[in-house]
Amino acid sequence: KPVSDRCATIYSERKHAMIGVSPFNSFFSEEYLTRIFKWASETFEDFHIFVPDEATRYTLEAVGYTEAKARRKARRQANYLLNKIVRALAVAVPSKGIGCVLTNSILNKNIQYTKLLALVEKRFSEDISFRNDCLQGSRWVLQSQVNNMDALDEAAQMVAVKYFLEEMPLFMNAAEIVGTSASVFCYHQCPAILQQLYKDRDDGLISPEQGFLVIEDASLPPLSLLACA
Repeated sequence: KPVSDRCATIYSERKHAMIGVSPFNSFFSEEYLTRIFKWASETFEDFHIFVPDEATRYTLEAVGYTEAKARRKARRQANYLLNKIVRALAVAVPSKGIGCVLTNSILNKNIQYTKLLALVEKRFSEDISFRNDCLQGSRWVLQSQVNNMDALDEAAQMVAVKYFLEEMPLFMNAAEIVGTSASVFCYHQCPAILQQLYKDRDDGLISPEQGFLVIEDASLPPLSLLACA
């Protein structure tokens, strides 16, 4: 469901969906991916898939991995996830190739993405309130990785938050990044900090053409229907 009235309006236009898929999250089974890709292809004019592959290393470093080990582990997990995505796309939307998948390495070559990321990083360094909100958002990401959040010192939290910061451009203006008129970011959860940003757009951080949609499993087609398609 849309997280604000404006998000609902953008969703009603059915222009574009940016589907977030997270590494190290058992929620994203091949069956679920197949269902959500099928739903996206039938619901929107176009869709992309966002996989924060390289950024995952920040979470691993924050919980104690060395930089080298974090990079290797993140790379292995990303390859595993990308293979699942390719197989799910082949079943759900055979005409849709791997070109619809956006990873960190691809986004880092996108001028609009890098412009938005620079804006986020500048604001994080200068705006204490925004910094605290991002750190809170980062804690939401870390909850599935850390048993005791209070055990993370400030240095670890400042590393971990880079993952959230590198996602922010997709939450702010995915439409500009992929070159469409409007977009909704689709995920099965939405942290409180993002919900507030989408409801209160007065500061201009979130584009008026960007929405967020919480995907409820019941809204997706059952796998049995996909198998018969």
